[in-house]
Amino acid sequence: MSLGREKFMFKVVVVGNGGVGKSTMIQRLLTGKFLSQKITIGTDLASYRLEIDDQDGNSYNITLQLWDFAGEQRFRFFLPRYARGAQGAILCYDITRYTSLDDLSEWFKIVDENATEPIYVLVGTKTDLEDQRKVPSSDGEQFQKEHSIHKFFETSSLSGENNKKIFEELTTEILKSYRILK
Repeated sequence: MSLGREKFMFKVVVVGNGGVGKSTMIQRLLTGKFLSQKITIGTDLASYRLEIDDQDGNSYNITLQLWDFAGEQRFRFFLPRYARGAQGAILCYDITRYTSLDDLSEWFKIVDENATEPIYVLVGTKTDLEDQRKVPSSDGEQFQKEHSIHKFFETSSLSGENNKKIFEELTTEILKSYRILK
């Protein structure tokens, strides 16, 4: 028995170095297809709708505003202003480029200083390139622990592995942070 349907909108910033696969991950979520993306200039904005049900039969209709930030240094001046009001942040790195994990500390700091207690998810991208892996999963797990990040996933936009799960888990954690879900 459904007790009610509530609607929520959450702002989520998706950050990381250029070329790590942020836009491709978002397009996989929105279309269900692997679409090679051109470089993001500044910021792209997309919306994704999902439904989360709780154990009491309540249903929550959620709209995620996905703010996809360009990873190049010349565009980073946008991020502090656009990170304000974000309830969630997805920090992305490429498992084939160690520098993309190293640079996440800077991305984390920018978001952390400009958003009020967002829920963080760490994502290692391009698992379809396992034979070219430079970043062991254990290093991602270490970054997660050091920065008190709620969840850690590895994904492939090519195969779709964990793609929807990343956004569902982030949404669930945001709902828990507002005490909407137990």
